[in-house]
Amino acid sequence: MNCKICNNHSNSFLESTLFNNEQKVTYYKCKTCNFIQAEEPYWLDRAYSSAITKSDIGLISRNIYNSNLLESILLHLFPNVNKCLDYAAGYGMFVRIMRDKGFDFYWHDDYCENIFSEHFVGSLSAKYDIITAFEVFEHLPNPTETIEKLLSISETIFFTTELTDNVSDFNSWWYRGEISGQHISFFHTNTLQYIANKNKLYYYSFANQTLHLLAKNKIDEQALNVFLHPPQRTIWDRILRRATAPIVKPRTSFLTSDYNAIIKQLNS
Repeated sequence: MNCKICNNHSNSFLESTLFNNEQKVTYYKCKTCNFIQAEEPYWLDRAYSSAITKSDIGLISRNIYNSNLLESILLHLFPNVNKCLDYAAGYGMFVRIMRDKGFDFYWHDDYCENIFSEHFVGSLSAKYDIITAFEVFEHLPNPTETIEKLLSISETIFFTTELTDNVSDFNSWWYRGEISGQHISFFHTNTLQYIANKNKLYYYSFANQTLHLLAKNKIDEQALNVFLHPPQRTIWDRILRRATAPIVKPRTSFLTSDYNAIIKQLNS
């Protein structure tokens, strides 16, 4: 089986099961870029009988954490950012939170109902300053195809996914998603660096290698070090939680203007 990232040969890596031992699955690992992929995932109809798996009880806490983290990063490293897209945005919670924080975010998802951001739907035909894709890459049957599509509409992609760098027992790794069967692509630092090199991008990793950035332009090293090499963990926590006065002024929320625009639209 060829690697879906670098197209080199991938060897059979592990035979295991999904759906509480009801479905057999074989995983393949690439020796070139360390990407791990499931066999062709013919079980996805079953896996996505519900777009959001019932075991994902961390959905709200992740949206809160990611929005606070991204707000700090954008204010410090991308102060002039304008139109943004949240790809595979789920219920639209992250889009709504970021708009409340003053960032012009829009929603896109082919499979999930837009509950919180139905008036702010984005298009994959438009251009964006930044795209976010949180907890998405591990779901992709053809990650190269999707990543190249996103890069065609933005030069900057923030995404979250857990890396396999320090995983000693992949079979029992919680992120394998054995119960839901939705996780089929697993990335290593080498994998993401390969993607960056192939597309002539810079690759950065934040928050203990859970938040990643692929960008066309290099980030100022001094500003970047605030996030990559915080002097003390307590200071880092304060930056994320905004417990101290922010270094830069927060943006004006879209909440009031969005509300007025929606009311006007509904009345017409």
